[in-house]
Amino acid sequence: MKNKRFSLNNLLQNNKFLLVIALLISVSIWVYMSIGSSNDTTITISNIPIQIELSDEANENGLMIFTGGDQTAAVSVTGNRAVLGSISEKDVTITAATNGIDSSGNYQLSVSATKTNPGANFQIISTVSPSTVNVLVDYLREAAFPIQDNIVYKVADGYYASTSLSSKQIVISGPQTEISKIAKVSAVATINSTLNNSASTEAELILYDEDNQIIKPDIFNMEFKTVDASITVLPEKTVDVKPVFLNKPDGLKITEDMLSIEPDSILLAGPNDILEKTTSVNLQSIDFLTLSNKLAEFPSLGIDIPADCRNLSNSTTAKVSLDLSKLSSESFTVDTFHVKGLSDKYTAEVTQNSITVNVIGPESQLKKLKAKDIDCVIDISDMQGTTGSVQMSVSFNISGADSCWVTGSHKVNLTISEV
Repeated sequence: MKNKRFSLNNLLQNNKFLLVIALLISVSIWVYMSIGSSNDTTITISNIPIQIELSDEANENGLMIFTGGDQTAAVSVTGNRAVLGSISEKDVTITAATNGIDSSGNYQLSVSATKTNPGANFQIISTVSPSTVNVLVDYLREAAFPIQDNIVYKVADGYYASTSLSSKQIVISGPQTEISKIAKVSAVATINSTLNNSASTEAELILYDEDNQIIKPDIFNMEFKTVDASITVLPEKTVDVKPVFLNKPDGLKITEDMLSIEPDSILLAGPNDILEKTTSVNLQSIDFLTLSNKLAEFPSLGIDIPADCRNLSNSTTAKVSLDLSKLSSESFTVDTFHVKGLSDKYTAEVTQNSITVNVIGPESQLKKLKAKDIDCVIDISDMQGTTGSVQMSVSFNISGADSCWVTGSHKVNLTISEV
């Protein structure tokens, strides 16, 4: 009879043998872990939020923590290996000492750590790292600031550009001490191309102190950080400045030696279609009824600018001198009256026989002018329904003297009656 030889290969293929081996390994691991877990170990817990709370009195007085309130710290703990295997930052409370804070300022606070659950089976064995934290405590202040335009660009020759921002001011809130350092808020952007058409860009808002140094905005709460900047580009054109006369005689010629306008031209910017048909701009009107045969000076007559255009000159008014001193003056007593605009339902009677007026004009025409050539016209078109004795303003028609006019304001008395 042959002896059976031992075969490792056959043994490894025996399921009962493998089951026994697996069982022995499992028991060994359990025994090792049981023995090891009974030993104390040490770990470091990081990223523990530091709790920083001001006293009730400080809060009631309006004090707030603006910086340093969101810091974290680390601490070392020791205990049973099994316990520490499940511990986290929530199991340790780290607190900053805020006692004594009763006014605004920068403070360095000491921190300490305690177990969140005093009965937890571990011990804190080290000081907190960091051992102190810095915080800024102040009163909350809110202020509105105008936004200044600091958009840099180049404009092509013969064009004018202006900038408008989507917002003219901004409200900024933050610590009172820091808000008071803000001297201006600028919208800053650069357009590198040369502009001959309108453009737009996004501009960053930059805060500056009184020394024109940039203030970092991190500590502030700003409504917005950027604004839209629109650059309107318009062509330019130089146009003449022209006077406008009311009640000027048709035949009176205003020569260059009689009239002086300063400035006599201005630089306009506007849409192409408007500039193409604009050769001059008008001044505020001058009424000849207010003029006599003297030098008349108007130091500040307004310049009328076409719609959608801009006056790029230094002044929006012009100084005008009108020299009528070479003309003559003659007094006439007028007794010819005409009433116009009278309804058929009414009659009108002038209750005065005459009116004395001064006529201004060239001496050659005045010499030939007679009182009968001057007609006093009373227009009552706007007085329909009025009856009784009234006083009305009048105008004058002069025949045979087209360069003459009646100076001054005149009124006559008349009675209006129903038919």
